[in-house]
Amino acid sequence: MNLADSLLPLLPRPGAGAVALVGAGGKTAALFGLAGELAGISPSGVLMTTTTHLFDPRLEPGRGFEQLVLDPALAGPDGPEWRPRGLAGRGRRIVLAARVEQDKLQGLHPSRVAGLCRIWDYVLVEADGAKRLPVKAPAGHEPVIPDSAGLVLGFVGLDCLGRPMDAAAVHRPGHFAQVTGCAPGAPVRLAHIAALTRAPQGLFKGAPAGAGRVLVLNKADLCPAGPEQLLRELRAAGPVAADLVLVCALADPRPEARVLARAQAL
Repeated sequence: MNLADSLLPLLPRPGAGAVALVGAGGKTAALFGLAGELAGISPSGVLMTTTTHLFDPRLEPGRGFEQLVLDPALAGPDGPEWRPRGLAGRGRRIVLAARVEQDKLQGLHPSRVAGLCRIWDYVLVEADGAKRLPVKAPAGHEPVIPDSAGLVLGFVGLDCLGRPMDAAAVHRPGHFAQVTGCAPGAPVRLAHIAALTRAPQGLFKGAPAGAGRVLVLNKADLCPAGPEQLLRELRAAGPVAADLVLVCALADPRPEARVLARAQAL
């Protein structure tokens, strides 16, 4: 099953709100993969952006998009509503950012996202950073989820399981210890991931009231346990504070093979 089909019916209606991606272990792969799946069914195409930072997709192989647009005025909250100037269209995937600094796209002010949702049917926002580590707990200034987000996807890379809880496996390990109870050096377990979803300062910190929440367990292809076994073990370790749990292999080039299992709230 592909990611877009798996998220139905939680995906915001076209034009009704953005999809925010937070956490670690697969956000950028999901950003571009989901955009590719949605672009062909949307009359306006898909807009991808960030409220934090995003590696310049022109420098990363396999990032599918048609155009990168930069507008420094979008870094601030003030100014006229941004217009696409003919960029929107079926099948088109546009990346929008304020500017480029040191191979990274610098993000938009989160208040700007609502206006973009009035132009594009689907707006996907990478709203968190994780230094390419598989799991994280947010600091005080993170994540940067726009108020217009109607769905929040929280990512965890399953390659964190069994590894010692330290800076080699966890982004912001001190915060992770506080919100999950995982002691420094102890192995990361599914019980800690479940706790991360429940904690007010955890994975879904800052999610707008009423927004859907999806726990995305990525890199299942690197995990010895099968997808259904993972869901059983997570259910035993829960509860999980999410409307939906997906077990994924988002690096798979075949869209239909990216979601291996799904379950409603555990």
